[in-house]
Amino acid sequence: MRICLIAHRFYDNNTHMMQFANALVRRGDQVDVISLRSPGASARENVEGVNVYRIQHRSITERHPLQYLFRMLRYQLKTTFLLAWLHLRHPYDLIHVQAVPDFLVFSALVPKLMGTPVLLDLRDVMPELYASKFGRSMDSTAVRVLLQIERWSTRFASHVIIANPVWMEKISRRAVPPEKCTMIWYYPDPQYFQPQPRVPGEKKIMMYPGTISWHQGVDIAVRAFPRILQAIPGMEFHIYGVGDSWRDLAALVAELGLEKSVLMMPALPLPQIIQKMSECDVAIVPKRVSSRFGNEAASTKISEFMALGVPVVASRTEVESRFFNDSELRYFEPENEEALAEAVIEVCTNDEVRERLIRNGLAYVHEHGWSEGMQVYRQLVDRITGHPVEEGVVRQA
Repeated sequence: MRICLIAHRFYDNNTHMMQFANALVRRGDQVDVISLRSPGASARENVEGVNVYRIQHRSITERHPLQYLFRMLRYQLKTTFLLAWLHLRHPYDLIHVQAVPDFLVFSALVPKLMGTPVLLDLRDVMPELYASKFGRSMDSTAVRVLLQIERWSTRFASHVIIANPVWMEKISRRAVPPEKCTMIWYYPDPQYFQPQPRVPGEKKIMMYPGTISWHQGVDIAVRAFPRILQAIPGMEFHIYGVGDSWRDLAALVAELGLEKSVLMMPALPLPQIIQKMSECDVAIVPKRVSSRFGNEAASTKISEFMALGVPVVASRTEVESRFFNDSELRYFEPENEEALAEAVIEVCTNDEVRERLIRNGLAYVHEHGWSEGMQVYRQLVDRITGHPVEEGVVRQA
């Protein structure tokens, strides 16, 4: 089959998108991807058998809703024309669109009108993300408009993938019938994420890789870091990522005089960030529960760090609590700097706690592997395209 995946994201570090694309390529499907273009990346490239079209640069620094909307609409327009052109040349069997934004699904209008099924993949939920990003109430006019767009988008789609059970309950209640939805929880691909031998360094490293936004709570970890330094002199906090809160976070680091200990670096392609992740001593996921989006958006990095054999310290959010227990994560009270510092210090200085977290994290990932999610995805693709495949048979496109 010929399948096109679309996302308003960078393909090079979007583990969700890469896993879906690779799941199809490995069995013989032909896969094209339309994505954002990171600095230094080529406009078109074949990445492990996937044809990647990078059509627009993006600096994730939006501080105003109109700026955010304009960039998304421009991407929407470019995607619509490119997808129509590609489809008219060689028709696709399926279009898989990854939100946000939800309305990106309408870029598949031409293939949809020609009978091609469209899969909408809600990795994030737009109304809650917008409310968190720009400090809006869920009762605001803008959020109500986004809720309506969510309903239109899910109705336009042939089927909907939802990323976690919290959102499955929410979306199936307010936008689309549950029988039109499939939940595919994220698990790391063992092709990339495996425990790696670690050589203890002279200094300990705490790490956060990901989006730098208010709901992620990275500033809470920065404010807690002086307490951690008192207990573990010489420790460093490495932050890899981009986001609308980057400048504010950099200003906070300078205000606290932590420039030598808290190092802020740009996001890296998947192979490079995996190497950096495997070298740290503790991972931090400090999301805010006062942010509806932060409380409900599952962190993909938790299971990735587990798969690499790195212990994780995380705030106790609603969604994480549904999947991980206290023997697998070192939870701390959300938005509590002192509790965060205490948790990090314990993991870095108590060998028994550290080894327990590593051991149980690896057991969790081993029990809940990507092979299950990959199979669910492949079967879903076959079902909505009408291309049944016998188990164990590799189909050629």
